[in-house]
Amino acid sequence: MMQTTGNIEIASFKSYLSTCVNTICKVYRAKEVILNLSPAKKLIGFIEYGNAKVIKTDMDGNTVIIKELKKYDIFSNLFFDSFEDDIYIMSSEETRVIFIDYYDTIKNCNRGCSYHNSMIFTLFELLIRDYKQQNEKIELLSKRCVRDKIMFFLRQRMNEDNVFYVTTSYTAIAEYIAVDRSNFMRELKKLEKEGQIKKENKEIKILD
Repeated sequence: MMQTTGNIEIASFKSYLSTCVNTICKVYRAKEVILNLSPAKKLIGFIEYGNAKVIKTDMDGNTVIIKELKKYDIFSNLFFDSFEDDIYIMSSEETRVIFIDYYDTIKNCNRGCSYHNSMIFTLFELLIRDYKQQNEKIELLSKRCVRDKIMFFLRQRMNEDNVFYVTTSYTAIAEYIAVDRSNFMRELKKLEKEGQIKKENKEIKILD
C-alpha cells in the first residue's frame, strides 16, 4: 500500500485534476468489477473512499489477492498486458472512484496551466511505484513452497547488512505471503535451525 506521503501527494493534487483533465466519478457496490483488460481506454483511477482488491486468477480458476486498495490509492490498467486478462480490480464494499484517461494526461493542457507538468510527474511516480509493488507481489505468490516465499519476502526487504526488521506481527506477514501462520512459523524455525537465518528480538538476519 501507498504510505502516508503518497496519500498527501494524492490529496494535494486530486482537487486540481478537473482543471487540467476530464474526470469521471463512479460509485461501485460491493463485489463489482471496477477495472480489467477489456476497456479500450487506458484508465487511471483513484479510490476516493471505500476499498477494493487487485485479483489474479490462474488457468485453473484459482484466485489470489495481489493487493488491497484503500482511500487515496491509485491504480491503472496501463500495465495489463494481453496475456494478463485474468487480472482485475473488484470493490470490497461501496467504493467511489475518480477516473482519468491516460491519453488525456499526456497531451498538452489546453488551459495552459503550469500545474499540468507537475501533475503528470507526480502521477507517473505513483503509478511506477504501484506497478513495482504489484510485480513483487505476483512474483512472491508464484513461489511454490513456504520456504521460498519467506526467503523472497525477506530478501526484498533486508537492508545492506542483510537484516530485516519486523515492524508488524508475524501473523500479518503470513497473511501477506498467503501462508498459514502455523506453517510460516514452523518454516521460520527450520530456517533458523539450518543456519540460513538468525532471529533476535525484532530482527531477522539472512546468513546464506
